[in-house]
Amino acid sequence: METPPDLYHILHVQPDAPEEIIRASYRTLMTKLRRHPDLGGDHRTATLINEAYAVLKDPAKRAAYDEAWRSVSVRTPEDPRTAAARPSSPQSGATCQFCGAAHGFPGRIHASATCTICNSPLAPADRERLDAGQQAVSRVPRRLPLSYKLGWPGQGPLSGETRDLSLHGLRFVAKTALPVTKLLRAECEALIAIVRVVACSDSHERDWRWLIRAEYVTIRFRRSRGDFLTTHV
Repeated sequence: METPPDLYHILHVQPDAPEEIIRASYRTLMTKLRRHPDLGGDHRTATLINEAYAVLKDPAKRAAYDEAWRSVSVRTPEDPRTAAARPSSPQSGATCQFCGAAHGFPGRIHASATCTICNSPLAPADRERLDAGQQAVSRVPRRLPLSYKLGWPGQGPLSGETRDLSLHGLRFVAKTALPVTKLLRAECEALIAIVRVVACSDSHERDWRWLIRAEYVTIRFRRSRGDFLTTHV
């Protein structure tokens, strides 16, 4: 059986992305990131994006597509999408995901480990690690001043403000649009994290032009207890 094209990769979303994230990413790619031919984009790229969106926005077509992927994965050691989305293990490249500096951890990275160059957290923000020891409602409204860097060493910090937080991601407002999949180093009162932009849309706010949704790549919460999260005992 021929492997189907990776439609989730084309739209820059995860395989479990909800419909609103798929729709927002599509709009961001075609308009704000100017992939539409009328805005100077490449026709072939725009066609791929349109085809991917036509499938993933339709529940029946998306289910059939996901089933095709599962059929392929039965004959291979691992679903190619899962392998591509999983963070690299420390053994395969023991470097900070933000600045690229070697950190020297040969095995499992401790939750408090920090890059000595850019002060970014090193522990992967995998769902199993977070869910095993902590719990929270899916999204907690919080308005906190936030600063973020676009790159190392000199791209930032820029200012923003959180709108809500969860154990797996956050939403914040900013004055500058950010491309989907962009890695940022974000810091606020509740956490320090390397995050990946999942969606960028109009915030409809006067002081903050863009609403950014991001998922954690690495994460360090500043405290284990409080109104954002609690620890199991």
